Order: sequence, then C-alpha cells, then structure tokens
Amino acid sequence: MLTILLLTGCEQAATPVVPSAIASLSPSASPDPTVAPKPVSDTGVLPTNNTSASTPIKEPVGFEIGSPKEEPVVSVEKKQTKKSALKPIYSVGKGQVAITIDDGPTKYTEELLKVLKEQNIHVTFFFIGQNAAAFPQSVTEAVYEGHEVGYHSDTHPHMSQMTYDAQENEFNSGLNKLIKFDKHPVTLFRPPYGAYNNDTKLVTEEHHMQMVLWNEDPKDWATTDPSKVVKSVLAQVQSGSIIVMHDHPSTIAALPDIIKGIRKKGYTLVTVPH
Repeated sequence: MLTILLLTGCEQAATPVVPSAIASLSPSASPDPTVAPKPVSDTGVLPTNNTSASTPIKEPVGFEIGSPKEEPVVSVEKKQTKKSALKPIYSVGKGQVAITIDDGPTKYTEELLKVLKEQNIHVTFFFIGQNAAAFPQSVTEAVYEGHEVGYHSDTHPHMSQMTYDAQENEFNSGLNKLIKFDKHPVTLFRPPYGAYNNDTKLVTEEHHMQMVLWNEDPKDWATTDPSKVVKSVLAQVQSGSIIVMHDHPSTIAALPDIIKGIRKKGYTLVTVPH
C-alpha cells in the first residue's frame, strides 16, 4: 500500500488577485469527489466501465499526494518476470521548476489556459482519457498553445493494485482517446496517485513513454482558498521542483502569484522534458 507523506507549508504569502472569471465560482461549484477506484476482478481483467467515453470522471478521492514510490507487483499466474529498467522522473534541471496539472481537462481548463497565456508560461498537463473525450477542445487548445500534454490513465485507478493485463487495458483505453485530439506523440505518463510497480513501468516502456512523478505536493485539492495554495507552493519550491497540482478554480486563481513568486526566487519555469 502506498505510504502517504503529507507535506506542509511554513511561510506566509501574499493573497493572490483572483481572476474575475473565477472569483464568481463558489466552493460548491467544484466537482464532487468520486468513489474509490474500481477493484480488479479475480481474473485480473479490469471490470467493465459503465461510464460513457464522453462522460468525464469526477475528481477521484485522494488525488496525487505525498511522495510516490514503487510498490509490489500483484501476484497472479500470468506474472511478468521481466525487470523494468525505466527510471521515473522526479525532478527537472538545476535552477528550473516545472508546474504540472493533473486530472483534466475539466470545465475550468479553458480559463486555466487563458491565465497561462496571460502569464506567458507553459506547463505540463497530465490528461485523463475519459476527460479528454468529454472536453476535446481543451486538449487541442493546450497543444496549440504549446503546452506539454502527458497521459494520466483512462479512469484514474490505483494501477499498482491491478494485474499486468488490467494495467495494459487501462493504459490502452485512455491513451486511444487522448491521441484522437493530440496528433503529437504522447511521451509522458503519470500514474494516478503516484501508485506504480514493475508492471506499470513495463507497460509505460512498451508505449515508449517516460514516467513522471513529482517532488513537491502543495495539496491544492485540499482547499478552496487560493492564498493557501500560493503559501504552500512557495514554501516548498526549490531548484528542480516538479510541482503536482490540479485543475481547480482555487489553483487557477493562485497561479499568477505562484508564477510571480517562483520567478522572484530566480527559477526558470519549464515543461517536463521528453
């Protein structure tokens, strides 16, 4: 089971100016959390998903939190014996910081892209297959604007709790949806919750992709207060940080002050390299 390490912010930051398009959104406007990811059947096959391919999943319970680490492989008869040589990416270069946005696209992504354009910054998105099918215009716009688009599974399950075959099915299902709207090669994958094992790495390798994790978690999903998001990010940020955040109104509202604060510290904002 994934060990969760909670990180806390410790410095005070200025209250950000909330964009007018977001300021009108009340906390209740945010999507509600979903139930926990579906379990794997005894046969190792991912259970049938009754959600329409055009229906976005809601925000999963837990989100990406703490420090990810490799977990044991699920033991089944068809166990893979090959040892993956893939090395997950936890950081970027010296003096650089990468902002990554998980779980989109959502109904807020268009406003997020607008803010990023105003701030003259590119980020790395990790899109979910079902959400990409529901908001295809946001995917194509993110690509057009020059952002890096990575993959984040189809339904946001704990992949480390799934058999190899179930992980492969999950991986292929969502990726096939995403690439319909992004004609560029998708080369970056982030496992939901940062939960992965040797089988997850093997599947990632088979698709000629790199696994991207993180080394800074401001827990933006835990608050609707943009000032708290700013405070948490700037208290933790350092050279080489890959910051994991999510597509929420409070995060979008916090971004201008986050970007300003990171630049003030002398860091260069980058996307995660291929």
